[in-house]
Amino acid sequence: MKTQVTPVPIAIIGPGRMGKLYAKLLDDLALTRLVAVCGESEATTYGLADAHGVPGYPNRRYPDMLRDHPDIEAVIVCTSEWEHLKPILTALDAGKHVLGEKPMATSPVDAAAMVEAAERAGRRLMVCHSLRFNPRYAIMREAVARGDIGDILHVHARRNATPTAADRVVGKFPLPYWLMPHDIDMTLWTVGQPVVSVRAESRAGAASRDDFITATLTFANGVVARIENTWGTPPRGGRPQNELFTVYGTTGAAEVLGYEHGLAIYRESGVEYPDNAYSPVFHGQTEGAFRSLARHFAGVVRGLWEPVVTGRDGLAAIRVAAAIDRALQARREVHLEEIES
Repeated sequence: MKTQVTPVPIAIIGPGRMGKLYAKLLDDLALTRLVAVCGESEATTYGLADAHGVPGYPNRRYPDMLRDHPDIEAVIVCTSEWEHLKPILTALDAGKHVLGEKPMATSPVDAAAMVEAAERAGRRLMVCHSLRFNPRYAIMREAVARGDIGDILHVHARRNATPTAADRVVGKFPLPYWLMPHDIDMTLWTVGQPVVSVRAESRAGAASRDDFITATLTFANGVVARIENTWGTPPRGGRPQNELFTVYGTTGAAEVLGYEHGLAIYRESGVEYPDNAYSPVFHGQTEGAFRSLARHFAGVVRGLWEPVVTGRDGLAAIRVAAAIDRALQARREVHLEEIES
């Protein structure tokens, strides 16, 4: 007979799009219990808190939230990309386990501070590298790790967005930290070796809404990976906006065709590829990679299994993103040993 596991009491900091998703998942899962919500504005904070029947703490009052609810064991931080450091450090210093949205940070120094705080507090720090919980990517990586395609030769990854999506983040932080950490992390996880050098190109320093980044990563074992992010393409459906991950080996290849999801709906207005991988809703439940991630985090907190992704994994991805940014600005190859953390 299995031992019953007590649900993990969890608070959310950041009631935006991802905060709403996590709140729904925490209510749905048997392993979790939503305790409170903290945000910046009263409207969004109280709106999400009231929707789930928990207290709300606007004006970024997460120290008050943690003090008022000592039963909180873990915190999910899904504030804006450039605002992760303070809430994550506050939660760790308060003795809470933390799941932080990606990117973990917008500098290696900040990411390293988070890792050090977690290790000092003896708490788990996980990063939302959601591709590790997408079945297609996870199965692909397992096949590569088994040696199904021989030794890895090179990797190609693509993750494209639109100028409208970029409008929210342009000017707020260097854009190599925006979408690229997804594929940086997946490449690091798949290759299983550290990156030693980076080259990168863009149209305008990756600083405008109509731009792109292509980065070439060289690994310690000689594997080369090419990562492409374009957000200057028109907002049209289909392959221009797709995600792609291909690993070429000495005896085969493995490929994830991400954007189409194996499902298309054709209308007079155009074609739609509904999400059925990350957070699809059907039969009244939110399923997909983020549900698996939230459940996995709760199980890590309860000691049921070891984390699939750690704070040190997040730091490794951020160091590579920093090297890409420096390579863009310096217009030269950058070695990872140049990146301090």
